[in-house]
Amino acid sequence: MLLQGNLKEFSLPNVFQLVKMSAKTGALTIDRAGESGKIFFRNGQIYFATAHPGTMPLGERLVKSGNVTSNQLRAALGEQKKKSARGRIGSILLEHGYIDRATLEQSVRDQIEDVTFNFFSWTDGDFTFEADETVTDEDILVEMNVESVIMEGCRRIDEWELIFATLGSLERVPRLRYNDIVEEDGGVKLTPDQWRVVCWVDGRHDINTVLKECGLDRFNGAKVVFDLNRAGLLNVSDSAIEEIGRGRSIAVRGPIDVYNQVFISTLAESNVTEHLRIELIDEREVEVPMVAATYTPNGAAADDQMPAANGGEALVFTAAVSSPEEIWRRFAEQSSAFIVLANANSTDSLKSSVRDLNFVRKLGDLPIVVASYVSMDDDSLDLAAVAKALGLPEQIPVLTCSLRERDSVEAVVKKALELIGD
Repeated sequence: MLLQGNLKEFSLPNVFQLVKMSAKTGALTIDRAGESGKIFFRNGQIYFATAHPGTMPLGERLVKSGNVTSNQLRAALGEQKKKSARGRIGSILLEHGYIDRATLEQSVRDQIEDVTFNFFSWTDGDFTFEADETVTDEDILVEMNVESVIMEGCRRIDEWELIFATLGSLERVPRLRYNDIVEEDGGVKLTPDQWRVVCWVDGRHDINTVLKECGLDRFNGAKVVFDLNRAGLLNVSDSAIEEIGRGRSIAVRGPIDVYNQVFISTLAESNVTEHLRIELIDEREVEVPMVAATYTPNGAAADDQMPAANGGEALVFTAAVSSPEEIWRRFAEQSSAFIVLANANSTDSLKSSVRDLNFVRKLGDLPIVVASYVSMDDDSLDLAAVAKALGLPEQIPVLTCSLRERDSVEAVVKKALELIGD
């Protein structure tokens, strides 16, 4: 081990400079709770980088960028498995003419930049440099000058500030807009990356979700959204989930994500939005898929520009069931009530709902409403049987709910609002 320390005492650019000046070959390992990465150097130059979790495999990156098709990647992966030496995926794609070398090199360079520049935002974390450690099973195609990497990292930090000052948050929902300039110019010319973003903008998915679907990293993708916004071709509306905790917020939890989402879509189809919230746990970024809608008790969908804190509105939201308990605890602290969905086809199907109910009750002393639904019409338990199987105390009401009938779903939400009170 040639070098070790903590980023609190020694910044990453300084570590890079030391490795460059000594013209060392080896791997710089950086890690903090639940997150780690490696940056590989050859004679003081960066030639590869990887992070866990977070690094998108090269093949997937090429598919999402539209440079190779899913079928081409599948064929290349199949051939890779047959090779005794486990041939490198990039080399196989090149051999078959699925991609040209310049495009492959740029994809590898993009991966290095995405990983490296993410580490620039770390203010804490241990690092060690081990000499002579090399990469043996990846496509090594480029070398990057340390000074250029440092300068680009600083530039990105400055641009991030401008992007966030304009967009506000990557949890906001982008919408395409008509611009008179388009008519005056007789059309609009978009770059390939802009087209990739525009194809996913539908007024329902937030910026984070759009970027993940189109395969762009958060920095370059956010810059594309920023440029489209500045050109007047796109605007962003306030994020529904920004209202969690500001007014009446009702969290929905059930054993199956799709049913939780159907519940909310049935309640307020016209203004349902999907988000990819980025939460920090011990300085580690965790992606939390969420669905949210603003509901008004009079039965009309709220204007999506109106915050849930206004009038008698309430924000109804759900998050992926697989989200860490710490995330759900945060939601509980900001929520006014919980709705627990329970599959009432049989006592066996209710077992997961027992776990959900116990979990929610453990989170705090919040009002809870149980919505009993059936996924199959052949058989179902009545409300008394559901209450008994779940071990419900008298203060927790249980209502029959048909997930695709708005009146039924609305009745459950109204009961939650009744328990919340004014």
